[in-house]
Amino acid sequence: MGIKYEQASSLRKLYFVRATFQVLWAGSLLATAVTQPALAAALLIFYPLWDVACTVYDLRTSALDGSTRTSQTINAVLGAAAGVGIALTTFSQPVYAIGIFGAWALGAGLLQFVAGLFRRKQMGGQWAMILSGLQSTVAGVALGLGGLHGTVHAKNLGGYAIFGALYFLIGGILLNRKLSRLNTAEAIS
Repeated sequence: MGIKYEQASSLRKLYFVRATFQVLWAGSLLATAVTQPALAAALLIFYPLWDVACTVYDLRTSALDGSTRTSQTINAVLGAAAGVGIALTTFSQPVYAIGIFGAWALGAGLLQFVAGLFRRKQMGGQWAMILSGLQSTVAGVALGLGGLHGTVHAKNLGGYAIFGALYFLIGGILLNRKLSRLNTAEAIS
C-alpha cells in the first residue's frame, strides 16, 4: 500500500489520541481551575509539552518533506519553550502564564496551518487541520492579550482545547475515510 498509507494511518491514530487527550485535559482543567489552582497550573504547564510529544511522534512516524519537517521542528521547540515559560510564571504571575500560553497557541496555530497546507499537497484533505491552525492563531491572540490584561483565566482555556479536539476528531475521521478507500482500491486491484 506504500508509504502514503502508512503516513495516513499514523496520522489518523495521532489525531484520535489527541482528540481524546484534549477533551480529558479540558475537563480536568475546568474541574480544577477554581478549586485546585495548583493542579490547574500543572495542567497548564503540561499542555504545550504534550503537544511537543505529539509533534515528535509525528516527526518520527511520518515521512515529512523539508517544509513540513521544518514547521514541525519549530513547533516542538516553541512548545518546549512555552512549557518552561509557563512553569516559571504560573505560580507567581498567572497572568503571564496565560499570556505565554496565548503566544504559544498563536505560534503553534500558524505552524499547524503551514503544516496542513503542505500535507494537503502530499496526502490531500487536511482542511480540518488548516482551519484548526487558523482558529488557534486567532485564539492565541485573544488568549495572550486577555491573559496579560487579567481578563482570561485558566478555566477559559478549556474551550480552546475542546475546539482543537473537534478539529482533530474531524481530521481523524477524514483520514479514516481515505484509508478505507485505499483499502477498497487495494482489494479490487
